[in-house]
Amino acid sequence: MLKFVNTLRPIPQSQRLKHIDIIRGVAIFGILFVNMAHFSYPDLYLHIIGPDNFFMKEWGRLDSLTDQLLNMFVQMKFIMMFSFLFGFGMILMMERAIDKGENFVRIFMRRLLVLLLFGFIHAFLIWDGDILTEYALLGFILLLFRNRKPKTILTWAIIFYLLFLIPFVMMTFSSPTETSEWIEENESFIAESEQNAKQAIHVYSKGTFTEVAQQRIHDRKFYMSLNGMASLNPIIYFYSNIPYFCMFLLGAYFAKKRFFHLPTAHQSTLKKLWIVSLLIGLPTNIMFGINQNESLLLIGAPFLMLFYALTIIFFMNRPLLNRLLKPFSAVGKTALSNYILQSLIATTIFYSYGLGLYGSVKPFMGLFLSMAIFAFQLVISNLWVRHFRYGPIEYIWRVMTYRKVIPFKY
Repeated sequence: MLKFVNTLRPIPQSQRLKHIDIIRGVAIFGILFVNMAHFSYPDLYLHIIGPDNFFMKEWGRLDSLTDQLLNMFVQMKFIMMFSFLFGFGMILMMERAIDKGENFVRIFMRRLLVLLLFGFIHAFLIWDGDILTEYALLGFILLLFRNRKPKTILTWAIIFYLLFLIPFVMMTFSSPTETSEWIEENESFIAESEQNAKQAIHVYSKGTFTEVAQQRIHDRKFYMSLNGMASLNPIIYFYSNIPYFCMFLLGAYFAKKRFFHLPTAHQSTLKKLWIVSLLIGLPTNIMFGINQNESLLLIGAPFLMLFYALTIIFFMNRPLLNRLLKPFSAVGKTALSNYILQSLIATTIFYSYGLGLYGSVKPFMGLFLSMAIFAFQLVISNLWVRHFRYGPIEYIWRVMTYRKVIPFKY
């Protein structure tokens, strides 16, 4: 167990956001581990088919073990962490805008529209697994909570999350007969997903540039049909994205309570939250890795995410660990650019216009490939921030948001 006595010290004003950048950089690393599955093989379709599918049958023991460990300790945790920081960042941005006498709502709405543009470009021209469009659209709803009290924000986060969780818990208690009936009713959909998976492997690994582009659009539309975006159904869309939105709210709650601004002032609360997050998050996620009950993942992921984030906060006060974490700050400062860069690198590796390795790299090798890609990002990000104030995409985002040219280099 970590020692908490005299380890939490006030973070100087000049360094107050450093630990947030580090958490964001770590989140980008964790997201890559999860996205590697979708980069390298048709993970979405295989998830619909079920674990007994044609692709996973070829996995070795190390591949299955890697997949299980990722499910336990990585799956959902880092995208939730990234979402948490999105909500946290909105409150910080609002406070700064108010201090400067700026119209925050107008600025933030422009920021979301630019992010939506980036998301569409990313989803349809680079990689179909984009999350930026969801962040942009959900961000408009998040604006409605900007002036709410912290307790109100937390209450809504819990209510929304419970509404999302209840059906998954109910499915846990469904009988084998009901499960069999669901499979029979969706037999054609499962068969279609299997065909889509095989088509994706063939096209992404061997297709022409045009065929790859068409497949990417097809896969994106399929995903949009599942989350309600394609049918323009706002209720289904919001419901399917509740976990992300609740993390937005949780991040906004933490920012308003200033838990991460002044850790010393909240030492007792953070210590209790750290312990509770570990005690709930660790066993539920391990159980999910063993039996694949998604309700356990949904219960445990937010807690384990908070445990990770708080651990980073505490590590910042330990000199050796601080030095080890410090390089992640550069990735966090250029998070959007690094998120897009991961897609550019991975699609070049896996798609036919690059190395054409789609469908050939399984989880165990994907683990090492993820670490290699991120090690490269660590190096170039730290070199970049020595000379430039913003990442390349962050700079464009900022200029389009504030509608004025700002200094790019130091």
